[in-house]
Amino acid sequence: MDIFNYGNKFGINFRMLSDDPIDADANTKLSHDSYDVFVNNDYVGKHMLVSQNEDISNVSDFLHQQGFHNVNLEVRGDHIVVASDSPEDANKMHRALEVFLQNR
Repeated sequence: MDIFNYGNKFGINFRMLSDDPIDADANTKLSHDSYDVFVNNDYVGKHMLVSQNEDISNVSDFLHQQGFHNVNLEVRGDHIVVASDSPEDANKMHRALEVFLQNR
């Protein structure tokens, strides 16, 4: 554990304790993490993770609830890419996800 001493021009000193000074906040959830959602490389919208309980599985769970059982979902950085071999299914998923993302 590293201890860092900080001070200011008023003579007030305080300490910050950290196990890793570079990545101290790496595991802290930002106020609203977000992902760009795509279906077969077509942009659908932004998925905002508002609470600590939310994660990217909300997208696949929603699609399963809508009757899409063969969902291929991949996370690439801040992108969620949903893939479908069927253009008809891709269209339906795109429309369903638009509604899902707008209602959040």
